[in-house]
Amino acid sequence: MMADNIVAALALPGIGNRPTRIPKTVLNERGAATAADRKLIDAIVDRLDWLATFNPSSIGVDVSDDAERPVAAIQLLSLQVRAEPTQRLLTMIHRAIPLPVILLTSFDETTRVSLAPLRRAERIADAMVVERLVLAPPLASPLDSAGSAFLSSLSISKLPHADLGAVYEALIWRVEALAAAALSGSAFRLPPTADDALARRNGLVDHAAVSVEYAQARAAARAEKSLSKQVVLANTASQIKYRLDTIEAGFV
Repeated sequence: MMADNIVAALALPGIGNRPTRIPKTVLNERGAATAADRKLIDAIVDRLDWLATFNPSSIGVDVSDDAERPVAAIQLLSLQVRAEPTQRLLTMIHRAIPLPVILLTSFDETTRVSLAPLRRAERIADAMVVERLVLAPPLASPLDSAGSAFLSSLSISKLPHADLGAVYEALIWRVEALAAAALSGSAFRLPPTADDALARRNGLVDHAAVSVEYAQARAAARAEKSLSKQVVLANTASQIKYRLDTIEAGFV
């Protein structure tokens, strides 16, 4: 199972401990905001397990005492689902745990890694909120060269050890590098500087937005009955596709 390969790649001391199942009630109480959210959790989540905790005693890295984004520990969780999970569902699961999470979601012979940096809530004392969801493309055996390079980069010994916040940010860089490689068909490449990482992150955000725009433009062109309007809409879709290709070229 690919999730086991990812866990092994992290090379976390004591990772062989027995997984601990997290009840769905935890997700419903802490992650779900509406009745529809609870139905989504009940329908799709098969089981959620705690695998390990990254903290000073387990990996010898100090906590991050950043006032806005403190990281006292990082939780490694495994999620098994009955259907393709939506980004909303994954965000709910990250939101349900009050610490940064490395979530390994397994479905149909593939595993996706997701992370979600947290920050302090502005209006609720001592509460943390999800800033954004960082989602890797699906990994399956046999791995391509980018997937293999991604796994090779995950070992705790290869990550920055300034504090746990730096560890989590380094993992985010790696997931974003894999996402960029999958979109561009290029090699897995870690950004050399924080500025390069930010530029790639912004590129991924732009790509997601333009992808939605492109899908909408193509759908409008297919649905249009008037030939003259079809041509106009098809040209619009082509222009959007050019923007998409340009963004992907920037990941190479």
